[in-house]
Order: sequence, then structure tokens, then C-alpha cells
Amino acid sequence: MTPSLSRRATKMSVTAKEIKELRDRTGAGMMDCRKALIEADGDMEGAIQVLRKSGAAKAAKKAGRIAAEGVVKSSVDAAGNGVIIEVNCETDFVARNQGFQSFVGAVETAVVETSGGEANAAVESQRTELVASIGENIQVRRWALYAPESNRRSFAYVHPGSRLAVLLELNSDGDLQGDAITSFGEDLCFHVAAMDPVCVGEADLPAELIEQEKELALEKHAGKPEHVIENHILPGILKKVVKERCLLNQEAAMGEDKVTNQQLLDSLCKELNQQVRVSRFTRFALGEGIEKKEDNLADEVAKLSGVSA
Repeated sequence: MTPSLSRRATKMSVTAKEIKELRDRTGAGMMDCRKALIEADGDMEGAIQVLRKSGAAKAAKKAGRIAAEGVVKSSVDAAGNGVIIEVNCETDFVARNQGFQSFVGAVETAVVETSGGEANAAVESQRTELVASIGENIQVRRWALYAPESNRRSFAYVHPGSRLAVLLELNSDGDLQGDAITSFGEDLCFHVAAMDPVCVGEADLPAELIEQEKELALEKHAGKPEHVIENHILPGILKKVVKERCLLNQEAAMGEDKVTNQQLLDSLCKELNQQVRVSRFTRFALGEGIEKKEDNLADEVAKLSGVSA
């Protein structure tokens, strides 16, 4: 039999059942599965390897495309591991895809298993296969792990739609499992999501933020006596920054009384007769910092119709 006849015979031997089996195992498209089976001479395991190789090539081609959609997610497992992640794709449609959601779960697991290390490397083969299957650029953008420690407890909040998530940690020399602690931690997570503080307290304010505010003040009040700026204007601006950007100094988002989170924390400590402190928090908003492509509707319509806008 000639080589050309052999290839035609191989093509004829690829059945719909085999294509379906390969598709079920890999999630690849029907035509890709058919081509892979033909290339592997009908061998199922060989076809899977073909798809993996082609998937890596597709992933490399799509890597430069902007991926600003997806999900952010935070959770605390039964062992006390607090995890927050952002996984991006190109469209919100794919973000709701079951395969994408399963991959997000695998990333969460990888963050814990790698102790917050190279979680992206741990799921790279899964990511490559998912890119080939779905056809979009998918990236594990960032993550954080709050590992369980004695006298520490993590709390998580995910805003509906999975576009905003918070992970927060409290510490104390006493018990952190009571209802009062749970309520305070959950409320504080919601507050971080709503009010977007940059740090826990005044001592944690980034130096660059303070300098930026000083520069703006000097520019705004240029011409005023130096001693007025130094002794009156700058202290007032710093006080305002602390009140607006520090978690404990902000007015609590939960409740009707105009009290700060520090006041609520002080009341909690008094109620429990123990010291409770806010160790840290992490807040992820989906796509923040990613330069997104702005689509021009008129240009898009003109392009589709073949005329100039």
C-alpha cells in the first residue's frame, strides 16, 4: 500500500466514538481531536500528547493578548490556610466556564501546597491545556497565602461576581474562635472591600504616599509662608490621609454609629478581656493595574461593514 493510501485508510479508521473519548478526556475541539488522532495513527495516548504539544504552541501565541477579565477569590480552609488569588482570562463569558472555574480551584490548592511559592508553575500544564481548549489567554496573575499559626486567624470575603476579594488576619494572645471575633473579622473584611484602605495603621503608611501628599500640598499652597505650610497645612493633610487611608482610623462601614474601626476593636478587646490585633490584609480587585484595550464601536462597525469610519 502506498503512503498516500495508508494515510487515507488511517483517516477512515478514526471514529466518532474515538473523537468523543479524546474530547471528553482533554476538552479540546472536535476538529483538533480528529487531527490529533490522525497524526497519532489512532493511538489515544499519542493523540493526547499531540494535543498537549499543540496546546503549548497555542498558549505561547495567545500569551501577548490582554487578559483583564476572570475572577478574584479568597477562602480559608479547614486547616486555617487563608488564600487569595487572581486568575485572568480575556472575556467574562470564559470566566463563567466550568473548566475555568475548576482551574481556579486548582490554583487555590497549588498556593497551599507550594506554601505560597511557585503556584503558577505548579499548574502550568493545566493552564496550557485550558488555553488550547478554550482559546483565550489565561494567566495566574497573583496570589497570597496566610499560613495558619498559633494565635492567628484568617478571614475571607468575596464580593458577588468574584471581581473583588479580601483576605484579613487577626492575632491575639487569647482565643480567636468565638462569635464576637468571627463577627468582627467578617465585618472588617467587608469594610476593606468597601473602603479600600492602603494599610492597617498610621505606622504602616507608605512613605511614598506621604511624600506624594506633601508635594501636592506644596504645589497647591505655593506662595504661603514656609512656617505656615510646615506647622499647619502639612500636619492637617497628614491627619486627613491617616483618617481616609488607614484601616483602623477609617469610620467603620458596618453599623450606623460614626465610630472608627479602632474604636470597635477597643470595645472588642474590653468585651473579651484580651488584646486582639489586626495583623495584615490583602485586597484584590479584578484587573486593577492592567491596561485594557478600549474598543471603538464606530470603528468596529465600520471594519465589519468594510467602510471607513
